[in-house]
Amino acid sequence: MLLSYCALKHDGSTVTAKGDFENLHDLMDMLNTQDMVLISYRERTFTALDNLRNILEPKVKRPEIIEFCDSLSSMVGSGLSLMDSLQTLKDTIKLKRLRTALEEVIVQIARGNSLSSSFAQHPSVFPEMLIFFCSIGEETGTIPEALKNTADYLRKVDAIISQVSKAFIYPAFVTSAMGCVVVFWLFYVLPRLVSTFKEINVTLPNVTLNLVKFVAFMKGHWFGICLFLLTLVTGLIFLLRIEKVRFFFTRMALKVPVAGELLMSSILTLFFSSLSLMLRSGLTLTKSLDVLAGIFKNPFLKRVIRMVQTETSAGNSLYDSFRSTQFFDSMALKMISVGEKSGTLDQRLAYLSETYQEKTTRFVELTGKMIEPLVIVLSGGLFVFIVVSLISPLYDLMSQLGGG
Repeated sequence: MLLSYCALKHDGSTVTAKGDFENLHDLMDMLNTQDMVLISYRERTFTALDNLRNILEPKVKRPEIIEFCDSLSSMVGSGLSLMDSLQTLKDTIKLKRLRTALEEVIVQIARGNSLSSSFAQHPSVFPEMLIFFCSIGEETGTIPEALKNTADYLRKVDAIISQVSKAFIYPAFVTSAMGCVVVFWLFYVLPRLVSTFKEINVTLPNVTLNLVKFVAFMKGHWFGICLFLLTLVTGLIFLLRIEKVRFFFTRMALKVPVAGELLMSSILTLFFSSLSLMLRSGLTLTKSLDVLAGIFKNPFLKRVIRMVQTETSAGNSLYDSFRSTQFFDSMALKMISVGEKSGTLDQRLAYLSETYQEKTTRFVELTGKMIEPLVIVLSGGLFVFIVVSLISPLYDLMSQLGGG
């Protein structure tokens, strides 16, 4: 049953939380393990409202998990117990979804569950990489290092995503602004100008007449068009859930000039960073590749990892295995060969990660410089289109009045 309770800690402070318990004795046993005394409790029988609130609560974002991992690593590393560290962090967290999840994690740990298994019960809050590194830290007794590795990994992911997003913010903004201008002219300005021109018998150019027909069609079939677009988007969302479809789109995206190279650099940055971090954590190469194949959502990269696993399992060298995928460039293959022969593979992979991250940054800057003139050309083309279709009749009217 779901219980809300208030308990007194040994230092005189109170704790208010909630959790699932078999009965009241289960709650009492959990509090006794934490040296706390139950003050009051209440059974929550109507959970529909709680479920609705949980759905509407803002999701836990990556920077918040990074801050949580850094703080917990620092506290546990300084000698504070895991339970006290989690309790202290819970009281300082403002985001309700994360705070609620931590309350349940504390309850699970007090019952004797491990930190990783407690995190695993909240996959929508705690990422897979955090759960994985915590399981390693529990086996090796290095929880602080595991939390720090998770924070470093998520920070790298956040930096890559921010860089890639930055490259598309400007064109997205300009495209949206241009779209708003077109809609305003077509559905507000155009009908009024056409009505005025018809009243004074001004001959409209073919471009304007075609636009009038287009606007009339859109107004007459707006419901069907919206339904078609909704069906198209829904169908695309369902199609993207199929791995083969996502693999096809990813492969096509990698072939797009500039954007494909940017995507490739970001993928390689994340892959080499993750693999280097796992090898430094003491995992074998086989285990690291197996974990990455399960964590990465990119179907193209998953297939590449599986190909490397197949080749290494057949007894081939790591260099030959990576080369057989035809995915990695000559620089990456060279570094992998050097690392494999010298026993410094994790260092070579870390070097590749930094190199590709710098390359991603350069691509972002290059993309911005390439998009600017393209946006100017498109804006100019839109302006010419508006002039030809809507302004030229005004000049014809002025010419008629001047001739008269």
